[in-house]
Amino acid sequence: MVTGSILLLIILAALVFIVLACAVMKWHPMLVLLMTALVTGIATGLGPDKTITTIFNGAGTVFAAIGYIIVAGTLLGEVLEKTGGAAGLADKLMGSVSKKKILPATAAIGLLVGIPVFCDSGFIVLTRLVQAMANVTGHPAGSMQLALATGLYTSHVIIPPTPGPMAAAGNLGLSSSLGWVILLGIMVSVPAIITGLWMVKKIDFPIVTDTTDHRPANSNHKNAGKALFVLLLPLLLITSGVIIPSLTNNDALIKTSKLLGHPAIALFISAIIAMVLLGSKQKKEWAEWISKALVQSGPIILITTAGGAFGAILKATALQKEITRFLDGSNIPVIAIYPFAFLLTAIFKTAQGSSTAAMIICSAMIYPILGAFELSLQQNVLVLLSISGGAMAISHANDSYFWVVNQYGKIPVRDMYRYYSVATLLMGLSVMLTCILLHYLIGWYQASLS
Repeated sequence: MVTGSILLLIILAALVFIVLACAVMKWHPMLVLLMTALVTGIATGLGPDKTITTIFNGAGTVFAAIGYIIVAGTLLGEVLEKTGGAAGLADKLMGSVSKKKILPATAAIGLLVGIPVFCDSGFIVLTRLVQAMANVTGHPAGSMQLALATGLYTSHVIIPPTPGPMAAAGNLGLSSSLGWVILLGIMVSVPAIITGLWMVKKIDFPIVTDTTDHRPANSNHKNAGKALFVLLLPLLLITSGVIIPSLTNNDALIKTSKLLGHPAIALFISAIIAMVLLGSKQKKEWAEWISKALVQSGPIILITTAGGAFGAILKATALQKEITRFLDGSNIPVIAIYPFAFLLTAIFKTAQGSSTAAMIICSAMIYPILGAFELSLQQNVLVLLSISGGAMAISHANDSYFWVVNQYGKIPVRDMYRYYSVATLLMGLSVMLTCILLHYLIGWYQASLS
């Protein structure tokens, strides 16, 4: 097996090829990752048989961890969107806040709706509602639209069950610890939202002059309470699987909480309840919703499993031993893993545009070297969240969501760069810095218990 500087050069060449193939040549990430995994395995001396076996085992492991979770999460989001539950919930919440709190409320709605619904879809559904509220309150429409955009974007890259965090958790071996990912993800989302609001508050110009009260056609006020219930249900079930075992010794209760708290089961239960509560009058459309959820989640699952295959190849090489040897002979602190994870992902995100693809690829790269650092479970989750922070920076012209916000929010491209792109960079940095702070707090707490 190849070791030393030759191994590092081979892996460096593989990483450069991934960036160029995805960002410059515009090849599909799944094809790029599988090709790179195959060539890297053979080039590093694993041999054809072991390389192929490792690729399929790695892909299968990741699918087993997050495949059905992504499908269930996508289905839940589809139901909330098609029944008008998401728009109705947002409409209801927007109507209950004062003008002074309208910007934080708009960002909070984006954060909440963005958990089950793709940020692109969420913005398209809610943007007319936000414009209507801007007309009613007299608040600058541009700042409200970008508050919505940043809120949706935050949950899209940080809080499961959105595909990016789910896939990255699977690659890092954290699919059974999603409760911690959600809890710590919510914590790091707070400074990200505050940072985004600080940026969008600088916008004081009117962008849209239409004074018509445009509200989403499928907004359903009657479904607002039900939508909130099915939105929070999977989060409560998943986190209960983490919290309840630490609060009781009741074996039956612990087993039940772990069963219902499994992310796939929690999400499927919530999706089925959502279909019954919100879509009882649209039963003929249920099959279409499920089919669309499968179509949406299929490419994400395939890219994710390809990332798992590449990660498995890297893990099978002597990379971890080389990095461990290097760290043992250097003064690089453990804390350096967070800015490294952030910068690596930020480079991929900025180069090729997709936050989800950046998280999948970079988590697969980082997983083999995590063993070289002495991190607790919670600190490994913080590495995942640092990857999420990197996946926020920077959203610009090669990001489809950038153009969704530009077109539907009617925000000039110049101002998108000036406010939105800068906001995504600062939000990502705030996430990474918060992860570093939490690393020390968790380390201090765990040390105090020992």
